[in-house]
Amino acid sequence: MPDREVSVSVVFDRPVRDIAVRDGTQTNCAGFAKILADIEPAERFEFLSNGDAAPAGVLDDELIEQCIGAVRRGVLDELTRVGDGEVPPVRFVLRRILVHLVDSAEFRNEAVGRMAVAEAVRRLNGAY
Repeated sequence: MPDREVSVSVVFDRPVRDIAVRDGTQTNCAGFAKILADIEPAERFEFLSNGDAAPAGVLDDELIEQCIGAVRRGVLDELTRVGDGEVPPVRFVLRRILVHLVDSAEFRNEAVGRMAVAEAVRRLNGAY
C-alpha cells in the first residue's frame, strides 16, 4: 500500500475490474478480511454491494452489514485521500466479501476498502 502521506494524482477514467485484496491471517485471532470489487467512473460516488456478501453458512445479517459498512468507510477514506480531500465520482461495486462469525474484524474490513482503492490507483497509473 502506498505511503499514507504521499498525495496521489489519479483520474478514474476507465473501469478497474477484479480487484482482489485481503488483510490479516484467518484463524490468528487478529481478524481477517477479503473482498473482490470493481471501481468504475460514475457521475457521483456510489457504493454498491451485489448481494453476494454472505458465504454459505453465514446468516447473520447484522454482521454482514457491519462488514460491508466497514469496507465502505475504508473506501471513502482512501478516495478522499487520493482525491485531495474530495471524493472522486466513482462507483465502487463490492462483488464478494468474506464474512466470518469469528474472524471478521471491522478494522480489517476498513483496511481492505482502502487497499482496493489503492490497487485501482496503482492499475490506473500503469504501475503493474
